[in-house]
Amino acid sequence: MDLTSGPFLGLLVLATLAAAAAVVILWDRLARPGPVPVLGRVAALVVVNLFVLATVGAAANDSFGFFADWTDLAGAFASAPHASTSTHGGSAGIAAGTAVAGGGGLPSPPRTLPPLPPGQRGQREFAYTVTGPLSGLTGQVFVDLPASYRDPSARHRRYPVIETFHGYPGVPRQWLDRMGLPQVLDAESAARHVAPALVVAPQIEIPPGRDTECVDGGPGFPALDTWLTQDVPDWVVKTFRVRTDRAGWAAAGLSAGGWCAAMASLLHPARYGAALVFGGYFGAKFGSAYRPWPPGSPLLRRYDLIAQVAAAPRPVAMWVETSHSDHTSFASTEKFLRVVRPPLAVHLVEFAHAGHSILLWAGLVPEAVQWLGAEVPGFRAVPAEG
Repeated sequence: MDLTSGPFLGLLVLATLAAAAAVVILWDRLARPGPVPVLGRVAALVVVNLFVLATVGAAANDSFGFFADWTDLAGAFASAPHASTSTHGGSAGIAAGTAVAGGGGLPSPPRTLPPLPPGQRGQREFAYTVTGPLSGLTGQVFVDLPASYRDPSARHRRYPVIETFHGYPGVPRQWLDRMGLPQVLDAESAARHVAPALVVAPQIEIPPGRDTECVDGGPGFPALDTWLTQDVPDWVVKTFRVRTDRAGWAAAGLSAGGWCAAMASLLHPARYGAALVFGGYFGAKFGSAYRPWPPGSPLLRRYDLIAQVAAAPRPVAMWVETSHSDHTSFASTEKFLRVVRPPLAVHLVEFAHAGHSILLWAGLVPEAVQWLGAEVPGFRAVPAEG
């Protein structure tokens, strides 16, 4: 019986109710004086509470995907899950460094940038409310600056950017807090494995709580794709000292945000040279309450990334994580890999048994950042002088 199956959870609920009923029925027998009845009462309460905890844990696991199966659960008490790696398509360096014809790239930076908002000395993280002129949407954007950003010696330096996409449900700070991306960038840039970079974390639920899958809807629906891939990057270029070549921009996402990162890079390759996809998928997965376009709409075809890549692979360097036990990610990723060919380049990190969980993904962030610094030209660390 699968760890995440409905029958297993149902069996646990029945066992918990049966244990509680048994304690109620037998309590009179256990209420006698003496050490044996006392031990019996303690044992009965312990058993009931263990069943309650197991039921709550199984329900939480079904909702949040901490463990994908029994092997994954057993591995939590042993060593970390083992992953295999493979490459598909072309060269990551060539993919990210190739110029994309046809326009659609980032704008030129202005001659003068606005000052940073007032804050504490040494403050690196700022929250903005941004209104997109193209999408008409207004949302929150968090920006984490590299430690050297305000150093006078770096006043002419332009930094690469990682735009992050949180899961659903989630908040923009997910990559700043639970995934720890700024701290990983600090450590890896200090070790000269990657260049210091800005982290830009926009809100992807507009309105809050709605799973829009980061797409542009039809009439009457929000244009999240336009907000995330055009309005937000254009605002970043006009507000901070950042690179404007595609090799200096990467999209990163987890779960539903992994889909958003894949979508952003593959549909807008003139803006993003790379993508980091943690437990993502390659076709929009809407809930039953949200249908942004009718069946047969051109937008439906636009957001079928597998068909898009099969027809015309883009020059994008992608780091992709999935697991055979990840029911959200694996089947879609497997189909995607079948159509990958140059100039698209994919570095795959594949687990046999691992969960669809931030607990797993947070531990993989250093590996993904190191890959970014080694393979993507705009994120390569500057050699130490002398």
